[in-house]
Amino acid sequence: ATPFLQKSAEREDRQLDNGSVNEDVESWKCNGSSTHSTIDSRNSTSMRWVDIITVPLMMAYVTRYIFGTDKLRPNAFEVRGLNGSNTGVVHCDDAGVLSQWQKYITDNIMGLTHLQMKLYNRNFPAAERIEYMGWVNEGVLNNNQPWQNYRPRFLTLKGTDVMLFDSPPLNVGDWTECGLVFKVYQSMLRVIKDSENVDERQHCFLIQTSGQESRYFSVETRQELLRIESSWHSTVCTAVIKLGSKSFNVASSGKPAGLTLDWNMGFALYDNNTRAYIWQYKFSQLRGSSDDGKSKLKLHFQDSETKGIETKELECSNLQALLFCMHAFLTAKVASVDPAFLSSRTP
Repeated sequence: ATPFLQKSAEREDRQLDNGSVNEDVESWKCNGSSTHSTIDSRNSTSMRWVDIITVPLMMAYVTRYIFGTDKLRPNAFEVRGLNGSNTGVVHCDDAGVLSQWQKYITDNIMGLTHLQMKLYNRNFPAAERIEYMGWVNEGVLNNNQPWQNYRPRFLTLKGTDVMLFDSPPLNVGDWTECGLVFKVYQSMLRVIKDSENVDERQHCFLIQTSGQESRYFSVETRQELLRIESSWHSTVCTAVIKLGSKSFNVASSGKPAGLTLDWNMGFALYDNNTRAYIWQYKFSQLRGSSDDGKSKLKLHFQDSETKGIETKELECSNLQALLFCMHAFLTAKVASVDPAFLSSRTP
């Protein structure tokens, strides 16, 4: 299932003299397109297709955008391969033909990608399995331009990690050489509403990581965006269960303490001086939270007996990391008690 451009040529008649060669060659055309040529029934010629460009679909991607920009090509697409090869721009007669080509090629790429994921996962333990891998486009701001360009990045969600490659890993060893790795429980994915898009690129999302600038990405279709979102939640759930618990240094009423997020216990505040827990609540008891965006955090819990709301005020120097980790634990808890939470996000 490799897209290619082809040309047709007439086969030489064996009965012709050695000095007579038919040099008539038809014009270039896209394989599978409809032609309206009249073939003389008196001619005993046959047609053959000649491969001009071959693009492997393993870890390739199809795009309608002009490379590096947010501009869509009208009724045209391009396939870019893992090895740097590409089809060039393929123009279609109408939107219907374009949609068919895009679907057929994308379906083949997805099938090959899932097969490759299964082969990779045979070499990794269950806690480090790959949930997603595929191409995205990252928005890049330029100092001398008021708009952003886009560059392709290979996104993977593996174990507890979010990984961004410039080119896909080709073997198990390549997975250890990724230059950009984040912990998924210290990050947050947010799907961008259409009204919030910064330019003409559609199907966009942000990955926010504690202590770093947010990264803005775009994919080709809404289905691909939903796949990423679903895989993200699955990865968060697996990562949090593997992590078990995470503690943060905080201050409560001006005294040093430790706030622990524990998969089994929930929220627990530990007094460093008395070496005992001051209070403890289950994740299900959290009714809301608020913060000042700097260091102060308020957690609102419902008492299991009185049903009243109790507010706990804390200060944390690494507030963003704490908030992202809280979000990860709560997301994983929802997924664990409601399996439909993940399946509802599957396209």
